[in-house]
Amino acid sequence: MMTCVSKIQFSGSRTVSFRCLLHCSTTSNTAQLEKNSSFLEEYLLNSLGFSKQEAVSALKKVNRTKPIKKDPNLVVNYFENLGLNKYHIKSIVSSYPKVLLCRVDKSLKPKIRFLQDLGVSGPALIKVILACKQLIWGRGLDGHFKPRINYLRELLGTDEKVVLALKKYALLLGPIECEKVDKNILLLQNYGFSKEKIAALIANNPRHIFLTTPERIEEKLRLVENFLGIPRESTMFYYGVQILCGRQKSTIDNKFDILRSYGWSNVHIFTMVRRLPLTLTMSGNRVRKSLDYFMNELGYTPYYLASRPFLFTLSLEKRVKPRNEVLKILNEKNKSTRKGDLGQVVCLRELKFVQDYLLPYKDEFPNMFESYVRNVGAQQIGTL
Repeated sequence: MMTCVSKIQFSGSRTVSFRCLLHCSTTSNTAQLEKNSSFLEEYLLNSLGFSKQEAVSALKKVNRTKPIKKDPNLVVNYFENLGLNKYHIKSIVSSYPKVLLCRVDKSLKPKIRFLQDLGVSGPALIKVILACKQLIWGRGLDGHFKPRINYLRELLGTDEKVVLALKKYALLLGPIECEKVDKNILLLQNYGFSKEKIAALIANNPRHIFLTTPERIEEKLRLVENFLGIPRESTMFYYGVQILCGRQKSTIDNKFDILRSYGWSNVHIFTMVRRLPLTLTMSGNRVRKSLDYFMNELGYTPYYLASRPFLFTLSLEKRVKPRNEVLKILNEKNKSTRKGDLGQVVCLRELKFVQDYLLPYKDEFPNMFESYVRNVGAQQIGTL
């Protein structure tokens, strides 16, 4: 009986001691947490321009009970040396305030050096850092970044394409649904895309390929083939898919409505699109300006323009109008040896146009020459 009582007393004693230790530990941790919060709050307010509310919100993401021995200025100075301004730094710290407690040499520099060695530098590096604020500083180099980049390398083939994709969609460094991506790639292969074409499509439209479901991808492919009428065997099919990847069908329909308002039939519209899908990327305002000039001022027909869609891609002010003025003057002066169709003349390289249409008449028509140089720019023309 005594033995039993003795055991009970011993057990109670240990329980009391444990509770005491727990209480002391908790009290100590709470005190240290408050001390850390006070230190970081003061730094956010005085050094990084946070408001009181912004600082409190940021500090909710920090739960550190160990004493702070690192100097946040080292992190901020490192960011500044990378080219980040105070607004960039504030944005990073707001999103991931623990970054101020990172070791620059062991935690920050290796990740940035890895991206720089890949080819991400300058404004592109800043863009990636800002797009992946929590991701870059909260994930490990060996455990996350290197495997992710290796996956992208295998998919895209070259570091150049990986960098291009990251510039367009930096969150490729984040979680990737590989199964979805694999299904999208298989779908593209079934439509006749080569490995190189798939890599180019992903590099130029990474967000669409990585985030879009296979069902939506197939819908785009069918639109190109059945709606735009570009057969999958055509070299233009790839460009049609690339263009539709980032656009809704309603956006395309709006472009078609503009063309119809100028008297274009569906035959004319789809003739132009099949020859040069790139015309679908132009803004509605640019399409209208081109149509006003070519149709209303020059009198070209939809048939003429549909068979020469490249005319829409040229600058009206720097290429088309200046050359048309030269042609008009030469035709008026009956310089028959230099008569030519505008659709042919605008395709000439600048040097060729200058040599054939300007230099032979520089002394005879000095105003024509000077007007062209003024409109196009001497740098564009080169030394004459």
